[in-house]
Amino acid sequence: MLPAKLVSWDVPVQVERVAANLPGEYDWVAHSNERVSALLSDWKESEGPIAISGCLIYDRYLHLFHHVAPTTRGRILRRACITRDAHRTPTPHGGYSVNPSGPPIFTESSDVPPDRTVTWDCVELDTDDE
Repeated sequence: MLPAKLVSWDVPVQVERVAANLPGEYDWVAHSNERVSALLSDWKESEGPIAISGCLIYDRYLHLFHHVAPTTRGRILRRACITRDAHRTPTPHGGYSVNPSGPPIFTESSDVPPDRTVTWDCVELDTDDE
C-alpha cells in the first residue's frame, strides 16, 4: 500500500468503455481533464461521471496490451521515490540481491538512506497548468 499522501482523493472523471486490442474485448478509460487519462483495471461500474481515488502508475509496455494509451501532461513540481527496507544478500559474483520489506515510505530522491532501496520513482504533477 502506498503512503496516503501519494494518493489523489475523489478526483472527478468521465469513464468510458473503449475497444481493446482483441475483438469483443474492451478497456475502461477515465478522463479527468484534457491533460489526464488513465486505464482502470477491473472496473465494475458503468460509464459516465464519477469520482475516483488513486495514483497514476506509468508502464512503458502498456501499449502492447491496450489499444488506448493513457496520457498525462503537466508541470513537474518535484521528484521523489518510494523506498522500503533493503535486505541485501551477497551473490557469488561479487554483487548482491536486494529483498525489499516493510512499509513503503515517501523519500526525497536525494535523501535515500543506505539501509533502504528505491521501489518506485515518482513525480508530483500540476495538471491544471500547461
